[in-house]
Amino acid sequence: MHIVFVIPYFYPALEYGGQPKSCYDLSRALTRRGHRVTVVTTDSGGHSRLRLKKGAPAEQNLDGIQVFYYPNLSNYLAFHQRLFLPLGLFRNMLRHLSGCDLVHVHELRSPPTVAAYKTARKLQLPFVLSTHGGLQWLGKRTAKYLFDKMWGQSILQHATKLISVSPLEEKDARDFGAKPEQIRLLPNVVFPEDYSELPRAGQFRNRWNIRAEKIILFLGRLHWIKGADLLVDSLSASIPSLRNVHLVIAGPDDGQERELRRKIEGSDLKNRTTFTGYLDHAFKLQAFVDASVVVIPSRSEVFAITALEALLCCRPVVLSSACGLFPMPGTDCGVWQFRSENVNDLAKTLDMSLSTGGSQSSKGREFVIREFSPEAVAERAEIIYEEAIRRG
Repeated sequence: MHIVFVIPYFYPALEYGGQPKSCYDLSRALTRRGHRVTVVTTDSGGHSRLRLKKGAPAEQNLDGIQVFYYPNLSNYLAFHQRLFLPLGLFRNMLRHLSGCDLVHVHELRSPPTVAAYKTARKLQLPFVLSTHGGLQWLGKRTAKYLFDKMWGQSILQHATKLISVSPLEEKDARDFGAKPEQIRLLPNVVFPEDYSELPRAGQFRNRWNIRAEKIILFLGRLHWIKGADLLVDSLSASIPSLRNVHLVIAGPDDGQERELRRKIEGSDLKNRTTFTGYLDHAFKLQAFVDASVVVIPSRSEVFAITALEALLCCRPVVLSSACGLFPMPGTDCGVWQFRSENVNDLAKTLDMSLSTGGSQSSKGREFVIREFSPEAVAERAEIIYEEAIRRG
């Protein structure tokens, strides 16, 4: 098959969170199975534009994936307002989609999505949509309401297939009016080889001069939805074992860093918290290896890819009940769940996970390799694509 992915940000634009990486990994998995994958995207890398080869668009080959990066009119609008305006992409969408077998669009509320949707309908192409947890109106409610009135509802209605990465996102899709025959479950893919050679223990500690016995790691965008503030509040709870841990908050600022620093400044966490900013893959592996537990306290997250990454590094995970995973690993794999936004329950669950000493368990790694391998997920994707092409 020749599949065209349309997404407003793509690898290596990892400041946007897990979506660029998950889309890249699915592209890699499909390419390995002999499919031709073309990605049409923009040049935003987060706070700054990606460093690309000269040209408009900048065309690159990443692991056999043909990627076209179009410059945004404004990178500030792209990153801070999520308003992507790649004028060249709009002009060339017809050229990119002509002759392909299927269009797979990632993200709902985006101008590139509208352009791909209109062009796919014009060419009568099957149109598959992945919303990556973006269906709910969490923040910018007025803008999202207006977008849905103008385009979003029509896009959802006419999507040949709607990909959900977990039962949590499947429910969101039904709540937004998607028909059961449209919805298909497809988990994100992870490549075990990216986590096969782990760094030596202690490198992250030494880099950041951390001397505490136990490290609690938060890894994600610093945004209200990701819940780092809930983790900070939980560590102020009156549980003795949590008073001597060191908190690491790793990830790019997406509007909440100032609030978090102010909260920590007025607490006993002041001298035992480290902000690292964005970590690339190598430094992220160092953080995982040295962490005693990885905490994902999100208020809403349809697929917690960070949990899988931590398990591949044989580290336990404390996961909010508002986070989706499909399938969901259990405590035997090193995953503990707490009630979403319940700070006391998070504190108790943290205490339990730290006291078990399960950080060296390999069961979680084995679970991830079995359930989320490129071969397993790509095979499921092929079935969905073939069904969409048949308009089934």
